[in-house]
Amino acid sequence: MSERPKPDWRWRNHAIAKVFLAAWALLFTGACGGDAVGPRIASGTSLTLTTTALPLLDATREGTYATWLIDANGQAHPAGAIQPGAPATITSSVDNPKAFEITLELRGAAMDHPSTRVLLRGDFVGGVAHLSVVGAVTQGSEALRERPGQFTMFTPSDNAFSGYPSHEESGVWLFNMNPSATDQNDFYVRLTQLQAGWTYEGWMVRDLGSPQEIWLSYGKFLPDWTGALNQPDDTGWGPFSGVADYASSHLEDFPGDDWISNSLGFPFPAALSLPLNLREKDASGKLRWSHVITIEPMSDKGERIGTERPFFLRPYADSFGDLNPGMPRSITFHKEVVPSGRVAVQ
Repeated sequence: MSERPKPDWRWRNHAIAKVFLAAWALLFTGACGGDAVGPRIASGTSLTLTTTALPLLDATREGTYATWLIDANGQAHPAGAIQPGAPATITSSVDNPKAFEITLELRGAAMDHPSTRVLLRGDFVGGVAHLSVVGAVTQGSEALRERPGQFTMFTPSDNAFSGYPSHEESGVWLFNMNPSATDQNDFYVRLTQLQAGWTYEGWMVRDLGSPQEIWLSYGKFLPDWTGALNQPDDTGWGPFSGVADYASSHLEDFPGDDWISNSLGFPFPAALSLPLNLREKDASGKLRWSHVITIEPMSDKGERIGTERPFFLRPYADSFGDLNPGMPRSITFHKEVVPSGRVAVQ
């Protein structure tokens, strides 16, 4: 009598595993109700919105916050205006929304479609959308750079007629004086590309954080497609550089300004005198000047000189320090001041 063949247990186990995986996939798809990443949010569902680092706005100048539900086709549906602070309840007018957005809307806006000033955005996953500036303020999936490079004290605008050094403590420029100490290892500061509704703006701020703080803009600017800041900002040498054709005469290939004189008679803070001393200290010996890079609504582009005011998106700030002119100063990213949010089914 011949011996009975032994079963191939490996083949049997493999077949059982295939059946189990197929059943699990079918169960998962059914549970999602057509949403491959979580439960369906039916129209009429109550959602809770919470935000962090989102301040109150000056409605006249800055507008209001508006919320939007984005459907599967990318169409935005208004979900109402909000005030930051306590959690807000929002009723979904969309069946199974894909994403949630918060925009900045200026006074008088129709509110039937979102502006280009999208502030926070997040896709729904499992009934929750985590909101961030990524994909809203920034392009694509790019986060704000944590190590963009360096800023430097010097005044190139008067070198042609005053030589070097001259008033070197009166200007600030964005380039890497010490490239080997930066991630990019070249002369160009790099910042994340922004969506069409936003622009960067540079500032020197006296007594930052005090009731007496004074903000001086050195212009608005955008990086190129690589993120490099390799073009002047929109104020060129600067309106207080002493150069008559300050915005369009031959310029440095970096954002920055000099503050040497007010020969063109622009409004200027009475508490300050020119040329500036950006290494100024108060009576206690504390350094008074800070360097800040903000993100501003593009609608602020073209503001009159002397009327510029900073928006609350202020991801980069540093004391100007007491280093000598020409010495590099690192730009510091402050994640804690960048707003975020969360929308979840109640």
